[in-house]
Amino acid sequence: MTRPALYHYAESKHELLGQCGEIARDQLDAALAGAKRESTGLDQVRCWFVSYAEITCDDFGRCFVLTGRSEMNAVEAEHNRSHQLHLGRAVAAMVRRGIRDGSIRPCDPVAVSRALFAIFNGMARWYQAPHAKTPREFAIEFLDLFASGLQPR
Repeated sequence: MTRPALYHYAESKHELLGQCGEIARDQLDAALAGAKRESTGLDQVRCWFVSYAEITCDDFGRCFVLTGRSEMNAVEAEHNRSHQLHLGRAVAAMVRRGIRDGSIRPCDPVAVSRALFAIFNGMARWYQAPHAKTPREFAIEFLDLFASGLQPR
């Protein structure tokens, strides 16, 4: 796509980033709603991060994760940051649920949320298609490694 064709849809880079961010946030919200339907906290965490990996390794999700706030206008930067905090709190709630239902051992839910986002946000930086594994396959592998430390002893 040419630059003039791109700017037919947005008047500025900031508006274009805002539109990409909105698409990503909608995709992430849909994935979060799907994860919340799982029966245990651990299943919710697994479902969420598999979806998160798939979304953030695609164009709009990659934009959500990798675009720095300095590249956004103030309103979009605040909107993006607010949504990131919302997602972090949602994952911490999933972990708390898992602790209550016994699918996750007692731990600090906020620390677990931060650690998992650090792992999965990194995928947006290094993952390139085509790859020997899909984002879904990497996510399952990472979650299996991580969850072995979360399961009750």
